[in-house]
Parts: sequence; structure tokens; C-alpha cells
Amino acid sequence: MNILGMNACSAENPAAALVTPRLRREYRTMECMVEIWCADHHVSAARDAEICVECRTFLDYAARRLEKCPYGEAKPTCAKCPIHCYKRAQREQAREIMRYAGPRMTLRHPWLSLMHLVDKLRKAEHPMEARRRKSQPRQ
Repeated sequence: MNILGMNACSAENPAAALVTPRLRREYRTMECMVEIWCADHHVSAARDAEICVECRTFLDYAARRLEKCPYGEAKPTCAKCPIHCYKRAQREQAREIMRYAGPRMTLRHPWLSLMHLVDKLRKAEHPMEARRRKSQPRQ
């Protein structure tokens, strides 16, 4: 996939609801990781070149979580995020997928890997702390 098409989305794509290029890229990164995981761990996916139902369900869940992210464009990577928006089972599944697919992303999707590393540098302030800071009277 070319760099310009990396953030492109279509009506069939769950990422279409993601309003910012940053969130669409985050979804695309997760999608690539799930594709790597599924192709190597699920036999039917390797044969059909499509991800399995279980992985598609997880990916749809990840897209819904991204849509509702309170950080929006300023979203940190999930590992650095102070808010755990995934349910425990999905968080463990995401961790397992990322541990496996992360090192493989460097060769298969170098641009997404690089941008993910850049995104790791983002500082994450809890939204409630930011709200409190804004509501305090200035002196």
C-alpha cells in the first residue's frame, strides 16, 4: 500500500467513521497487526487471505473504541494511555496481537511502524486533569 492511500477509507471500512487522519492511521496500524496475527495463527485466514470472524470481531471492537476515544487527535498509544477503554479480555487479546505482530510490522509496514514509534512520544494527560486545570480560576 502506498503512503498516500494509508489513511484512505471507504464506506465498507469501519475506519470511515474515524474523523481524523491520526485515528484512521491508528486503526490502519491495528488492522495490519491483526492481519499478520490472523494469517499466522488461524488456518482459514491463511487460506482465504481474509481475516477470520474472531479477528474481524476484535477489529470492529477496536474501531468502536477509537471512535469514542476522549483524546481524539491527541490520542497516545494504548500502552501509554491512562484510560483503559478496552474490556479486560479484549485488552489481553490486543496485547497478545501487538506482541506478536509488532516486530513483524517493521518489515511489512515500515511507515506505520515508524509513525507508531513517533506516536509513542506523545505525552498523555488524563482528560479529567485537563478539565480541572481549565476550570481553575486564573490568578
